[in-house]
Amino acid sequence: MKHLLTLLALLISLSIYAQQETEIGRYKLRMKKSSQDTVYMKIGETKTILKKGWTITESKGGVTVQRILLKDTVITNKKDVPVRVTVNWKIGEVKHSDDSPDKLYLNPYHFISPQDSTLNNKSYLKIPDNGYVTLERSYVKWNAITIPFAIRLALNDTIGSKITTDLKIGASFSYNVNWETFKNRRLKAKKTVKGISGGIGFGFSKVILNSSSTSLLNTPYKNEEDGLAFFVAPGIGLNLKGFQINFSYGWDFPITDNTNDWNYANKGYFGIGLGVGLDVFGK
Repeated sequence: MKHLLTLLALLISLSIYAQQETEIGRYKLRMKKSSQDTVYMKIGETKTILKKGWTITESKGGVTVQRILLKDTVITNKKDVPVRVTVNWKIGEVKHSDDSPDKLYLNPYHFISPQDSTLNNKSYLKIPDNGYVTLERSYVKWNAITIPFAIRLALNDTIGSKITTDLKIGASFSYNVNWETFKNRRLKAKKTVKGISGGIGFGFSKVILNSSSTSLLNTPYKNEEDGLAFFVAPGIGLNLKGFQINFSYGWDFPITDNTNDWNYANKGYFGIGLGVGLDVFGK
């Protein structure tokens, strides 16, 4: 019972961590890709001359008023101008919404060189109707992880290889590379994500000790009881929309004394797991 409470406490801890930032990363804008070699920024100007005697309408403090111009007036407005991408840009955040599905807004990293100071503005890529833009994103991520299936190798002639279903709950640190595709469906903005990752997972394993799982002892257990182990599992994964399908090789290290009697204590296994972004718990 106390081991189940430990696992429950772990889940509560993970939900608390979910309120914190779980990713650190950036996008890359590739100058050699035709869909990414030109961005648009509001750094240009248009000037409009309003003639003396014209009547203009203005809104001030929520009130609409009209007035007659007493002299010629020049109004300056910002306009979008194309900017050629001559080096690969680092992008901090992007925004793609149903309000403007034909535009992918970019927040580039700060340009340090004085000659590039005008580039420190919000910009956007154009996405043609029913077209798309794919950006590469690399980041380090902190995930909740579970490894429900373990492929355990044969121990001897009588205990062969087997697939076990275990209760393993923990966390993982991983380096990820994603390819995020932003699609313009005219009325809708769509996004798909594919990627790969590599990292290490760790956490707690519930171990069931009985006559079968302690058969290597001179006197196997007669009554079933629970044990607790700590697992470490480096591996690789596939990223699909906030989830990771993980393939790992791990070990279970005993925490409670009785887990030392387990047939698979400290022995390696192949794991198939599922990683879920901690922000899934926090929202």
